[in-house]
Amino acid sequence: MLGINDTDTLKLGDKYVLYKLDIETGMYWLFDIESGSYFDLNETSFYILSELDGKKTLADIKERTLETYPRIDSNEISKDIDELVSKLIEKKVLLNKEVKKWVPKEKI
Repeated sequence: MLGINDTDTLKLGDKYVLYKLDIETGMYWLFDIESGSYFDLNETSFYILSELDGKKTLADIKERTLETYPRIDSNEISKDIDELVSKLIEKKVLLNKEVKKWVPKEKI
């Protein structure tokens, strides 16, 4: 994992937007508005990404996710969030807050 920890605060890069099609089956996407590419998401991934606002720590998000999805084991939630975050940092979708500016985490 790219050196992330539970005290990190992350957010989506400016060129990414989340979208939910409000129907019973639930369809969720993460769009790159510059390239037009997108990622299909499940409900839980959509929830996690919507919580990444640059203010909440990963620990906060893990706790809130466990409250929202109480049937999922806390160790599984933590592992899944860490894996999702790592993958999206590698793809430069998520940014880590620095003192003066936002930069891709892998360049820190």
